[in-house]
Amino acid sequence: MFRTMQRRIALGALAALIVTLVVVFAPWGQIGAPHPAPADAGERLALAAQWLLIPGLALLVGVGVLSNARFMSPGAIEGQRVVDSPAFDINQRYNLNTLEQAALAAVAWTGLSLTLPADQLGLIPRLAVQFGVGRALFWIGYLYAPWARAFGMGLTSYPTAGALVWLAWGALT
Repeated sequence: MFRTMQRRIALGALAALIVTLVVVFAPWGQIGAPHPAPADAGERLALAAQWLLIPGLALLVGVGVLSNARFMSPGAIEGQRVVDSPAFDINQRYNLNTLEQAALAAVAWTGLSLTLPADQLGLIPRLAVQFGVGRALFWIGYLYAPWARAFGMGLTSYPTAGALVWLAWGALT
């Protein structure tokens, strides 16, 4: 059973990596690119901030679902951290992981907004959409079975990790 779960997780992660590579490197032209291209640092940062709304909304939905579950549960209404409900636990984990992923995305997208050539700034909106889809699939997959979260996790984390490594490399060279 353990090996089967490992295979499923690896397949989900591989599929997410392939999707990420397509989103980042396919000849998308100007898809997602702002018109006109931001001219100064303030406009570039505003572009990143605008698209950070998607991670913010992903977290807001999770917090709302968990708040409602807490309100409706006698075992959680007083703020207990451990509740006898697998779905409640998964929702808490979703929120924590979404907060972590959103913080990393904020650093990455801010850095990208300041370093990408103007004609490549469309990458930020594409990554934001992928983030939103990834968070939804992570959550749905997690509620289905823990191994099924791998695809959504990869969709969320691979682009951010790649951007952070690219930014670090640029800073060091």
